[in-house]
Amino acid sequence: MTNSGSTADASGLANAAGQTVEPVAPRRRRARKIALAMIGVLALAIVILNWTYGRLPAEPKPTGSFMQVGALRIHFIEHPGRGTPVVLIHGLPGTAEDWNEVTRLLAGRRTIAIDRPGFGYSTGGYVPFDRQLSTIHELLAQLHVSHPILVGHSYGGTVSLGYAERYSSEVRALVLVDAAAAGTHPELMQKVQAHAIQFLQLPVVKQIADATFSQLLRTASAEMGDKEAFSPEPVSPAHEHRILAINMTSGNLEALAGEYLAAGGVVDQIDKGLHAIAVPAVVIQGDADQLVKPIYGRRLAAALPHARLEMLYGGHMQPYVHPAAVAAAVESVDNKTHAAGKSRR
Repeated sequence: MTNSGSTADASGLANAAGQTVEPVAPRRRRARKIALAMIGVLALAIVILNWTYGRLPAEPKPTGSFMQVGALRIHFIEHPGRGTPVVLIHGLPGTAEDWNEVTRLLAGRRTIAIDRPGFGYSTGGYVPFDRQLSTIHELLAQLHVSHPILVGHSYGGTVSLGYAERYSSEVRALVLVDAAAAGTHPELMQKVQAHAIQFLQLPVVKQIADATFSQLLRTASAEMGDKEAFSPEPVSPAHEHRILAINMTSGNLEALAGEYLAAGGVVDQIDKGLHAIAVPAVVIQGDADQLVKPIYGRRLAAALPHARLEMLYGGHMQPYVHPAAVAAAVESVDNKTHAAGKSRR
């Protein structure tokens, strides 16, 4: 009589219905092999995308000029002209070229658009807020710029406010465009992104990440960020190219991460002195801004003693979407200061 437990051959075991069932261990090994193969294919696809769709464009040659300020080399774009000088300070991230459309409309005036320390073609890496203020102050002194109108966009608006608080007697007026102030703070995801950037900039990690997935990650992140910033308007191709070619370089990313993590404390510090800023100001705010919500623009205009609020259609990128409104605000505050000066005589 044959023992039923010994009749199963190497091909499998018979179940109650008489069907052959593969042993569990070989099934698990096969499943592991399939899973590993799928992971390998996915990893290969990511690497291929990293060097195709995600490949960052080459950094273009800079226009404009450079000046050494202490240990920092600062890049700026200057247009000669007469009258009150206009100093333009970009946001987070950004470059001096973010102001190209505005300065074109201010032809005939002297304009100086700065790559903030850490960004653009200026010396890269995180530069603390107070040092940025002193660096810009020294740069303007070397350029013989006296009593300028400061025009700041986003975090450049924060810098402009900080400058006006520290050097109150040296600023003629302010134009604050979607300025990060009056209680606005970076969101949690921006802080998470900052920590991720810092990790991916570590030695060895950076080399491995750049070769495998980091370019793809930076490209996708930059494109999503630009869509949010420009919404509901389409993204400017020129801005997107500069973000990818310049602001995604290592030094710019280090500056970005550092400022995301420090911005909350900086805004709190600046907000304490808003009531003491005595110069004329125009606060320009996008009514659909997703990064600096309109409520913060209203609060900022209310907190500044001599400010006028101008709500415009659109999102966060008013220097691109409404450059004429920014240029007109410069003319407005300049005329106001001249009229005030004449009335005091």
